[in-house]
Amino acid sequence: MKVLVAGLVPRNSGKTTLAASLTAQLIREGFTAAPSKPVGATDLWGSPDAAAYTRRLHILTTEDGYVLYKASGERLPVEIVNPVGALLVPTPRSKYPSRTAYEASLSQPYSRAALLRITSCVGGSSSVHLVNSAALSRVTRPVEQEVQDIVSYLTPPPVQVNEQVAEGIFMGSANEAADSCIALEERSSDVVVIESNSDVAAPTSASAAPDLVVLVSPGEAYIVDGRRYRNAMEILVMDGKPWVSKASELFELTGYVSKVELPLLEDPREGYGPEVTDPIVEAIKSAATSGGKA
Repeated sequence: MKVLVAGLVPRNSGKTTLAASLTAQLIREGFTAAPSKPVGATDLWGSPDAAAYTRRLHILTTEDGYVLYKASGERLPVEIVNPVGALLVPTPRSKYPSRTAYEASLSQPYSRAALLRITSCVGGSSSVHLVNSAALSRVTRPVEQEVQDIVSYLTPPPVQVNEQVAEGIFMGSANEAADSCIALEERSSDVVVIESNSDVAAPTSASAAPDLVVLVSPGEAYIVDGRRYRNAMEILVMDGKPWVSKASELFELTGYVSKVELPLLEDPREGYGPEVTDPIVEAIKSAATSGGKA
């Protein structure tokens, strides 16, 4: 059974905290639950811990991927939890010829993705690390030194690529690799909790067929029937690419079955308690009884 957790706003919706809390609660209730962040990117300027995680695990590790990996009790390797990941670097205004070019870079994460990883789970799992030479050419010397130090910890060692390759990864070229890891998780789990990226409708093709959906916004989460969400996707999604559509667009067609109020958390790493996760777990049980795969 697949549960999709998607955001109704581009940033800081609370998806990761909710997906991690839900995964942990499902495990406590006896489910074999696996989290998935099919595609993820972490800005090292705002989340420098990702550099420490990467050094410790010797594989590119995003902030969200690590949080979900820990919430699952580390049952599956972090690269399976987050098969396509990137670390973004700060590129200062002085590296761009104009204000327009600089502002465009802020909305195009691939242009700042200095390090990337793609993991395929066909016949096991295998990873490749990539260095985006164009992104590295736009950083300050201290940042470049930090990235090169991170590179020295990576296994396997990265290969250099250009910005077009990085852009392709963000636009879906690694879709099949990510989906192969979702399939692996499905084979070994009762429930796969898939966290989307940003506010996209679904991050990959496989994640676009959920049994249940939880749409998250600051302060509230909405439980949506999976069948209605899939039907809405068939209407709105263009060219079979759900990552180019917004969850908020689908929400206008689906409505919601119920909603859960989300409290403020002093430390998001502590996660939400049963008052938040229990209604979602009950909805998962109900969906399973009515035809899900759990």
